[in-house]
Amino acid sequence: MNFDKVREILHTNDGSLPDINFDFGQKPVAGDAYAMIQRRATHLAMENPYYWSKNRSEESPIRFGDNPAIAFLEGDAEVFHVIFGGLRSNGGAPVPDLGFFVLDQSFIALDYRMGPEWDAPAIIGLFEIMRDLKSLSDVVHISHKGNVFESEEGILLTEFKNWLYHQNYHAGAGQSDITNLY
Repeated sequence: MNFDKVREILHTNDGSLPDINFDFGQKPVAGDAYAMIQRRATHLAMENPYYWSKNRSEESPIRFGDNPAIAFLEGDAEVFHVIFGGLRSNGGAPVPDLGFFVLDQSFIALDYRMGPEWDAPAIIGLFEIMRDLKSLSDVVHISHKGNVFESEEGILLTEFKNWLYHQNYHAGAGQSDITNLY
């Protein structure tokens, strides 16, 4: 596969933090999504992350290994954001740091910093992570927002869909269920 188009939109760091949003409909998967990303990371790449505890009316520290998305699902935590570092996809591809937002019980977002580290292995790793998140629900709406280099046609999601098709075709699965992505 040729990842040149994706590399073009990810390569220049303009200081923005574009989002890849995952809307799982009504399926409360925020805890599973958080756990999945955390398993692929080695640490939190930010100082003193926390969520606001509604029950205690105070900041509650987030430590690597904890799953604050469970507190969110239980109604204690406000929406929150962490940054995971040392990421590797299931296939072993290194992935630059990814931010992880818990925005609703069934809505999470990844954010990323653009830069030259987004080479072909990193893009494959990102696509593997996106595929694994997509697998958490039968119907997932994925959107990509905030990348000024992105075209109206949606380069990142188009290439992700092509990559999914290619992966499933070579796995002998034929036409996969890659509908309902956006």
